Amino acid sequence: MAHIITGDGELKYDSLSVIPLGGQNELGRMLWVITYAGEIILVDAGASYPSQDLPGVDLLLPNTNFLEANKARIQALLLTNGHEEHCGAVQYLLRHLPIPRILAPRFVSAFLRQSAEFSPEKLKEAGTELDTIEDRTRYEIGPFSVEWIRVNDAVADACGLSIGTPEGEIVYTSSFKLDQTPVDKRLLDVNRLAEIGDNNVLLLISASAGVESEGYTDSERSVGNALENHIKKAPGRAFVLMSGTNTHRLQILFDIARRLDRKVLLVGEVLIRTAVAAAITDNLKFDRNLEAQLADLKALPDNQVLVVATGSEGDPMSAIAELANGTHREITTKAGDVVIFSADVIPGRSRQMAVILDQFLAQGVQTVQGPRQRVHVAKHASREELKLMLSLVNPRYFVPTFGEGRHIMHHAQLAIDWGVPPDAVFPLKNGEILSIDHGIAGIVGAVEAQAVLVNRDQGERVTTFSVNERRVLSMEGVVTISLVVDENGHILSGPLVEAGGSAFLSSPEWQDAKEELTGNLLSAHRKLLDSGKGKTEGAPFDVTPLRSSLRETALKTLRSRLQAKPTVQVMVQQALATMLPRQ
Repeated sequence: MAHIITGDGELKYDSLSVIPLGGQNELGRMLWVITYAGEIILVDAGASYPSQDLPGVDLLLPNTNFLEANKARIQALLLTNGHEEHCGAVQYLLRHLPIPRILAPRFVSAFLRQSAEFSPEKLKEAGTELDTIEDRTRYEIGPFSVEWIRVNDAVADACGLSIGTPEGEIVYTSSFKLDQTPVDKRLLDVNRLAEIGDNNVLLLISASAGVESEGYTDSERSVGNALENHIKKAPGRAFVLMSGTNTHRLQILFDIARRLDRKVLLVGEVLIRTAVAAAITDNLKFDRNLEAQLADLKALPDNQVLVVATGSEGDPMSAIAELANGTHREITTKAGDVVIFSADVIPGRSRQMAVILDQFLAQGVQTVQGPRQRVHVAKHASREELKLMLSLVNPRYFVPTFGEGRHIMHHAQLAIDWGVPPDAVFPLKNGEILSIDHGIAGIVGAVEAQAVLVNRDQGERVTTFSVNERRVLSMEGVVTISLVVDENGHILSGPLVEAGGSAFLSSPEWQDAKEELTGNLLSAHRKLLDSGKGKTEGAPFDVTPLRSSLRETALKTLRSRLQAKPTVQVMVQQALATMLPRQ
């Protein structure tokens, strides 16, 4: 009899357990584990973008320790849509876990196949089958029976799930909204949800990110007029920064480009993969003559150019930051350009966006940003849509997911106000195990779920210690002091003062402070020699007291002169008589 290893809590063989490994108290990193009879299915495998307080971190990925301990139990990975927060960690999971089957809607399957990691050869090597599903069709996977259900989102072929288990039916909405004029004309499958809801749904797991918005979320189609007006008014080139997987926004922009006689240049690997996958699956329709390449930019008149860009891993914030700083590897802005940020500013980056907008203003670049200027609309259900989902599904138990802490708790309260008993609502934390045994639900323990911090260029798992160290260095900088002394402690070279990583370096006071610091270091050295510290009869001078004295002097000088508290490193090298060149 197979048992799931948890390390905390005992799971009964014939009980149902659901475990979030991400998505609770955060926007993104969705990954749900569903277990029964010693077998596991995974639902979604998402990444999330870091806030500014995580320097050196490019992505947050799900923790796989629990899954690696139970890797022989994994039957399949079920994907619901192509957004980064739902499928951005699939490659990472495949590098750490044996996953026999990945089942996904048409666009998601085509999107994954655009990456070399999902070539037929790579999948065969990993022992993984990538299957494209049809909605309203049941798929048997071990003790589970799974059906994909159409929902509205900003990405093509988005679906929720109905998962049949021996304990009862689970409905997982994924991210959704009720869009009555969808760009792709695929309506949320209200009828099927109602049919499933009429048959005693055991558990509803529903996305919470839009719970703070009253009423209904606007249609994706509603941004079209504002985007077209701003692009039409642009005297030169128009840049639109957007999420790399928003296929509906991409269709709107190609339609605008056709009407305004502009060529479209797509920038960003994820955006290009999205466009190719959407075209392959008939979710993006455009005249190939609208396409432009980087080489075409110089030849085209500025008022005939529309650049649509995203950043690394589909993050538009990284792209707009690079544009503002002039560090983007492929494109640059200039006076007369219009930059439209057609996306959400993720929590923790509002201050960064303010700085970016100021930088563009100084360059003579006009900016348009956010929902207030109608160039972006949310992809998440608002309160009335969340109530509608509860009414359609009518669950016995309810778990809010995909949201920061306040979203989760507000959604939990909304469910209670709607009519779910308070003891049947579970606002879980990442890693908590919700067990349902013969209809009785309760939290029985937890598994490790701390996010994996990833640096993309170095391909490393970044430790919390190194993040804290980078945070200090980014805020306060580092000052390095180096000198060479002889065996008696007299200076042969230096002190050399170098600094980096902090704003105080660009202040006009730094050069004066540097001269004062050098003088103070020399004084500290003379004082130490005069005191006799470090000198021992018959032995070379001990540089340890000197190193400590110089560090303390540097800290006092920088604090009093610049009100700065950088990390100070002192390197003292000693050249002994045997090491010196002969005269």
